[in-house]
Amino acid sequence: METLAPSILQVRNSFLEQFQNEQLENISKKLDDLFDVEKDPIKRIVLLASRIETIRKRIEHIYQDENKLNKIEESLNEQKIATPQEETEKNEETKPETWIRVIMKESTEVNGVRFPEGIQIDVTENDSKKLIESGKAAIIS
Repeated sequence: METLAPSILQVRNSFLEQFQNEQLENISKKLDDLFDVEKDPIKRIVLLASRIETIRKRIEHIYQDENKLNKIEESLNEQKIATPQEETEKNEETKPETWIRVIMKESTEVNGVRFPEGIQIDVTENDSKKLIESGKAAIIS
């Protein structure tokens, strides 16, 4: 969206080449200082155009840095999400659940499911211990 004359753009680009090895922040400061003392209107326009170009480059640089940080944060979040799943899978592999067949001595509810008296069901080892300790079930051999 450049609306400057090509001759001004050419002078601006050649002027900015003097500062190519410096940081953008330092270039901005030098351009401000030069603009304050310059009296020639054409040179002031060149200095203003140079400041705008420098500001554009600084914004682009900041934007690229933010994108890099966002990508790093996303990859860290993906690793954090993946890790608990992997740990769960490892725990499941190392500790297979043991199922125990029990017979219900009285009607009761287990994990939200009602079972009538006399029915045989397979439950996890932990559930079987709870049912047996409460006197509501007995192990079937």
